Amino acid sequence: MTSVDPDQARRLLERELERGEYSGAHVTWWDRASQDVLAWFSSLRPDGVGGVGLSRTLLVVAIVVLVAVVVLVVVSRGLPRRRARLRADDVRGVLDDDDLRSAATIASAARAAMRDGDWSTAVLEGYRAVARGLGERDLVPDVPGATAGAIAVRASRPFPAFRDDLHRAATTFDDVRYLGLDTDEAAARQVLDTEDRLRTARPVRTDGPVVPA
Repeated sequence: MTSVDPDQARRLLERELERGEYSGAHVTWWDRASQDVLAWFSSLRPDGVGGVGLSRTLLVVAIVVLVAVVVLVVVSRGLPRRRARLRADDVRGVLDDDDLRSAATIASAARAAMRDGDWSTAVLEGYRAVARGLGERDLVPDVPGATAGAIAVRASRPFPAFRDDLHRAATTFDDVRYLGLDTDEAAARQVLDTEDRLRTARPVRTDGPVVPA
């Protein structure tokens, strides 16, 4: 029996496969695409397709994608809906009608909350101290029902340099009180720092006290 070397065997096989009856077995574009995809998956981990490592990798990828989608939905839809509930008739005054504490007393409560790590209470009491302090100095009337935003607008007139700080503190106050959002140390410290600097700041000359609109 005559032996056939590998090259001759390959050529004979190629000629045989070129016959019409084998045309249905030719590799299609779908076969090539499938092989490419499988090869890509195999390249993710050295243990190849079907390996435990690849399964874990795909699971992690799927979880990350799912979490990303959930976060995007919450950020794009959840938060605006919560903020939409913050209507004008839902927002009450910074100071309750029966809150007769002095600015110093409220500020002391804010600093105590800050030391205890109670950032939300520090924000609320800190901004209340701002409002009461402005009222005690007759710079912004201490009117029942004055909102955090209204106080920030009126206080910006005698203290224009504090405009951004006041509006930032007012927004934090509303987020904590009416939206129930969590806050952090940095936000609480910003409110208390604004109260501390505002307490000793000299107001600019105005035509008169800032009265409610």
